[in-house]
Amino acid sequence: MIQTIYKSKSLRIFSFLMILSVLSMSFRTKEDVNIIIPSGTVIPLENANEINSSTLVAGQTMDFFVRNDVKVEGSTVIKRGSLARGQVVRVQKAKGLGKEGFVEVEIRSVQAVDDSEILLTGARLFEEGDDRQTAAILLGVLVCILFLTMKGKNAVIPKGYAVDARVANDFQISVN
Repeated sequence: MIQTIYKSKSLRIFSFLMILSVLSMSFRTKEDVNIIIPSGTVIPLENANEINSSTLVAGQTMDFFVRNDVKVEGSTVIKRGSLARGQVVRVQKAKGLGKEGFVEVEIRSVQAVDDSEILLTGARLFEEGDDRQTAAILLGVLVCILFLTMKGKNAVIPKGYAVDARVANDFQISVN
């Protein structure tokens, strides 16, 4: 009886179909979907470190992080915590005669979920320190000439400062 069951054609076909269905479920991979991130999409960022005009030079790169997931068509295209890169455009340390320091940083790109670099625009940070020029001149003339060497304050942007950048051009990425 057992031999007739093993020799049964319908059992062999059933077994073959079961094995085929298990294999097709096991090896099926999810296809990548191409999504276009439209230009102008807002990317919420924050700086990773304090930005201080006394310690920077023009051309230096700065790190920023994405504050929230960015979604397009229901799919996450840029994850929270992704790295964004900025560059110091202009910087000046505080100087004598009470002249303040300043710093200007432009955020250039951010990393998408497929590790591609998306170019950004519209995100410039500019900060000036306190101007002490009037006090330095008045005190230097009226009290002591050494007050003319008094410096202004350096520009400081604290760690975690929030800024929004925008995607420069339509950009296609692959999301799975």
